[in-house]
Amino acid sequence: AAPLRAMNFTSKKRVRNNAWRELQTELDEREKLEEENTAKQRKLDALRARVCIEEEPNPSAQHVFMDFEIGRKMGRDPQITYGRLIVELFDDIMPRTTERFVDLLTSQSAPTYSSTLVSKIMPGAYCVAGDRDTRMEGASHSRDNIFGRFESEANWQLPHLNPGILSLVDGRTSRFHITFRKSEELDGWHAVFGKVVYGFDLLKIISEQGNTNGEPKQPVVMIGGGTVPEGNHPREFLKKLQQPEDPEAHGYNKKVMRYSSTYRHTGLIGN
Repeated sequence: AAPLRAMNFTSKKRVRNNAWRELQTELDEREKLEEENTAKQRKLDALRARVCIEEEPNPSAQHVFMDFEIGRKMGRDPQITYGRLIVELFDDIMPRTTERFVDLLTSQSAPTYSSTLVSKIMPGAYCVAGDRDTRMEGASHSRDNIFGRFESEANWQLPHLNPGILSLVDGRTSRFHITFRKSEELDGWHAVFGKVVYGFDLLKIISEQGNTNGEPKQPVVMIGGGTVPEGNHPREFLKKLQQPEDPEAHGYNKKVMRYSSTYRHTGLIGN
């Protein structure tokens, strides 16, 4: 059997050559990592600031407006609501996507956003606007490639932080989301390219037009749009929300309940 070696239990520390250099290298790497994390956090904070709701929009940014019509044009006195959204586009982050979006918004011939439907409305969550697809038996069919290669310029770190955030549904179609609240479930999946700066009262009305399955209660149509010229404040293009008058608010068409012996089986009936 091999002889046992004597164990050295001395408390004397062994000399480490270049120990101070190793320590300095470790400290330098740690400091570099902290600087990188700080720079990354600053970028994230700057991106989050872009999607925040501001008291005063940036007049030097690119702005567009979208006009919506809510209701059915049926009967002698159709109840139609008209409203306008004013949107700031992030053209410095996604220049090709925003340029294509403006082309669709201002074009008078196909492809265009004029007369497109808001095809999906999740109440209190988001809606899907700009739907130009042919819808057959609940399925969408389209051969367009509207926002092709948008992935190369998309910044997936832009969050859906507030109501009124615009993001692409996909690159194949012209559809886009408009959020009604903070929508973390869309983060990282859909590229953000703009935000609403005016027209949140219209957003609230659009949100109320949806069923729990996403089907609209009545048609919501984008009837037109345009760009805010450079040098003009977007507030100058703001339009007041036009809603039909409520007849019952003035006492018209108010149901008066009375008892009729002729219709005794029904009890109370209304005029």
